[in-house]
Amino acid sequence: MGHWTYAPLLAYLVSCLGCGLGLVCTSRAWVGTRAVRNLWLAWSAVSIGGTGIWAMHFTAMVGTTVEGSEVGWNIPLTALSLLMAVGIVAVGMFVVSYSRAKLLALLLAGLLTGVGVAAMHYTGMAAMEVQGSIHYDMRIVALSVVIAVVAATAALWVTRDVRSKLAMAGAIPIMALAVSGMHYTGMAAAGFTMDHSAPTPAGAGVLSLTWPLIIWIGGCPVITLMLIALVPTGKEALEDRYHQEIFDRLSRQRQAVQRPHPRPGPPHGIDRN
Repeated sequence: MGHWTYAPLLAYLVSCLGCGLGLVCTSRAWVGTRAVRNLWLAWSAVSIGGTGIWAMHFTAMVGTTVEGSEVGWNIPLTALSLLMAVGIVAVGMFVVSYSRAKLLALLLAGLLTGVGVAAMHYTGMAAMEVQGSIHYDMRIVALSVVIAVVAATAALWVTRDVRSKLAMAGAIPIMALAVSGMHYTGMAAAGFTMDHSAPTPAGAGVLSLTWPLIIWIGGCPVITLMLIALVPTGKEALEDRYHQEIFDRLSRQRQAVQRPHPRPGPPHGIDRN
């Protein structure tokens, strides 16, 4: 198994992009209404899970060659791996965000997310079709799962607790390095046994996977920038709600002052006639 010359570097940069977008989203989630918070956490999961992890994985995978065989891709399994990446990261982020047991929630969410990310990786590997079979060294598989759990726990801690822009900028390349390390460790666990009597892979070719991948990697930053431009931060949402409450209170007071008061009638028991 080989790799295109620039595939590892390109995959790493894609992971940096996704992790960076995700941290920008989480930085806008911690102050504000619950609805605004949920929106930013959900899109952060799309950015980190969908771009930082899944797109990184398949950027590296489309740059992978197998000596003696063409490579095809099972599209349903590829799509499933994307849903797994986004879904499992979202679960982890919402758990650490809303749980009161901060340390326990972080450890449990890190374990769940790490195992889920590893499962996504090997689902993506299962989508890879060759003229033969793929087998794994289970010791290296176990190591890749440990790396995934440690990386996921660290990433969830960063998204929850890191607020400084300088610290976030430093965390992005480290997060991407952890994701890339997990991926290539998992790839190192794979071995291929060629069988030239087996049918040629029937899955989609590399180009069929490359264009959707390019669209995804390009589209996520555009949507994120649109959200940043159009959706108020949590602080702005709270300020808007506070100002609206003041405006409503003043409007009610003004209406009460302007409302005509009924004229008093004669005292009880007295007839004006």
